[in-house]
Amino acid sequence: MPKALSELERQRIRQSLFSAAGSSMKRYGFKKTTVDQLVKIVGIPKGTFYLFFESKEQLFYEIFRNEHDRLQNMFLDNFNKQKNYPLQPEIIAEMIYATCKDFDQSFLFNFVISGDIELVMRKLPDTYLMEHIGQDDLSFEKLIDLIPGMDLTKIRGFSGALRLAMVSMMHKKDIGEDIYDTALKITIKGIVNQMFEEQGND
Repeated sequence: MPKALSELERQRIRQSLFSAAGSSMKRYGFKKTTVDQLVKIVGIPKGTFYLFFESKEQLFYEIFRNEHDRLQNMFLDNFNKQKNYPLQPEIIAEMIYATCKDFDQSFLFNFVISGDIELVMRKLPDTYLMEHIGQDDLSFEKLIDLIPGMDLTKIRGFSGALRLAMVSMMHKKDIGEDIYDTALKITIKGIVNQMFEEQGND
C-alpha cells in the first residue's frame, strides 16, 4: 500500500510524472508509453501513480490541457494589453494567427495530428470533453467582453469557428502547404471581421 505523502512530495511526484510522460511521448509516442515505464522513470510504486491519475489517458489529457491553457492565457494576456487602445480587427486577427503558429510549433500539434488526442478522449468520460469546450468558450467570452456591443449569445459559434480554423492545420497538405499560411490568415480575418460586424446588429 502506497505510503502517505506530504504536499511537497505530491507536488514533486506530479511534476515528475508530467516530465516523464512528455519525454516518453516524444521518444516512444503515446501508444507505446506505459504506466510501468513512467513509474520506473520517476522511481515510485505503480500504486502511487493511481493516487494522482486514474489512467495514463488522464495524465496525458492534463498535459494537453496545461499546454493548451498556457497558449490561451498568453494570447489573453497579450490581448489585455490592447484594452487601452482602440480595438482594430486587423490587430486581433494577427494575434490569433500568431497563437495558431505557436500551437503549430508546440508538442500539442503533433499530439493532435497523430490522432493521439482522439485516443485519449475515447478513454475518458464525456465530461472531460464538455469541460474542455466549456473552458474554451469561457476564455473566448473574456475576449468578446473586450469588444463593445458584442452579442454574448454567439460566443459558442465564434469559439467553434476559431477551433475549426486551428483544426485546419491538420490538413495543410490537402489545402496546399505553399498557400496554407495565407489561407489561414484569410480565414481568421473573416471570423474576426464578422465578430466586429455583430457590434451593429444588436
